[in-house]
Amino acid sequence: MKIVQSFWSGNQTDFTNNYGWYSYKHHWMSWILSCHQLVKHHKEVELYTDCFGYEILITKLQLPYTKVHVVLDELNHYNKNLWAIAKIRTFQLQTEPFIHVDGDVFVWDSLIDKFENSNLITQNLEVTTDYYRERWNVIFPQLSFLPNEMINYHENKSNLACNMGIIGGTNLDFFKVYTQKSVEFVDKNNIDFD
Repeated sequence: MKIVQSFWSGNQTDFTNNYGWYSYKHHWMSWILSCHQLVKHHKEVELYTDCFGYEILITKLQLPYTKVHVVLDELNHYNKNLWAIAKIRTFQLQTEPFIHVDGDVFVWDSLIDKFENSNLITQNLEVTTDYYRERWNVIFPQLSFLPNEMINYHENKSNLACNMGIIGGTNLDFFKVYTQKSVEFVDKNNIDFD
């Protein structure tokens, strides 16, 4: 099992972009701490990124990933606010059991020691808040396609979600189906997220 992280700039190449953080410095410090803690506790930590991510995380910050895949520029036709598409694409590229860890997750021991034989793991189960429902009510009218898997949420019959700051496992068949359905959902809906 290996640890992977992904960074996609969303075709934004300003080093001072804060990517939703308090400041750009906090954003990059998070990546530094996250990577170093992962490398400290795991033999293999791979990064999937775009050219800008390589320039910043590898060339400038010199983060010690064991392998780097510069493959996410292929996503630049997507809206920059679809940041999760990079994670989805990274899941698609996996051919062996993995754990994907976001750049704002900091570990203090080995994830593999705990989850090496786990079929599927996520960071935690959570109940969606009113914020998510409000956002959904804005997005839904713009959709032309709603997958069956989202009907219960749409009809307010379920408000459970999985926090995917950490996600992975040995069930690669699940990830094949999950990523296919996720990309299908995005590609069949032309949503203006700006």
